[in-house]
Amino acid sequence: MIKRLCILCCLICFSLCLYAQEMRIISYNIWDGFEGDSLRRARFVEWTQGQAADIVVLTELVGFKGKDLVELGRVCGFPHTALVKEEGYPVGVLSKQPIEVKKKQVEGFWHGMMHVKTAGIDVIATHLSPFEWKYRLDEAQQITAYIKENHLKDYFVAGDLNAHSPLDADEIATHDSLLVNMQRWDASQPKYRNLRQGRYDFSVISTFLSIGMEDAIGRLVHPASIRMSFPAAFLYGWQWEDKRLPPRRERLDYILLSPSLMERCKSAAVHNGKENEGISDHYPVSVVLKK
Repeated sequence: MIKRLCILCCLICFSLCLYAQEMRIISYNIWDGFEGDSLRRARFVEWTQGQAADIVVLTELVGFKGKDLVELGRVCGFPHTALVKEEGYPVGVLSKQPIEVKKKQVEGFWHGMMHVKTAGIDVIATHLSPFEWKYRLDEAQQITAYIKENHLKDYFVAGDLNAHSPLDADEIATHDSLLVNMQRWDASQPKYRNLRQGRYDFSVISTFLSIGMEDAIGRLVHPASIRMSFPAAFLYGWQWEDKRLPPRRERLDYILLSPSLMERCKSAAVHNGKENEGISDHYPVSVVLKK
């Protein structure tokens, strides 16, 4: 019995040592700040607690003030928080380590951009335009210019980027309902266009990749069909297994890594299983880095 207990203790210690050498990062669009739904919030808290993440980037913190994000961070196990603004559709960051806010910018961005440093990493949290590819491209160009001007090394860009990765091109080309829905939406708008001359636009994510950044999820999650992050069945009031969903799905949520962080990346995931159904219209995404 004593021998078995010693072996068990050794296994536990070994597991803890492995975990201590990892850093987990999550990005999650929580759909209009949970819309005041306490059940959705409680399920988010439960899931987030179970992930044991180090850094979480949140988008659509609608209705959140700074104190509200502090409270959400507290119950989820994150003593440090930062919020880009307190109106509209804010983006925010939760971290286990102290946060140094480097820059908050709303002007020129649809929902804002925030640069913070935490756990030795520069984090750029943003939520790009949901309506216009040209506006998104300008936002991406502003962010990449900022990265270069500030000579950032260990950094990532995360959030709902509302854009398609060239690494998903072959997959979404088979999603007939997605293209039809986007074409219909564009045709109904006098001003905005999500499609570029009626076709998918890959220039936004390509702008980030052009400075050496890596789409970790696109590189590491296969097949491409399992990396779609939107929409959840919850958006339509459907069941998770509904066969109408796959041809409508796309990946809008990203954690784009600097070259140095990509070298440390152990794994990536899109958490689009049943466990996250009913929390948001988006599914969360994550990466795990070696510390």
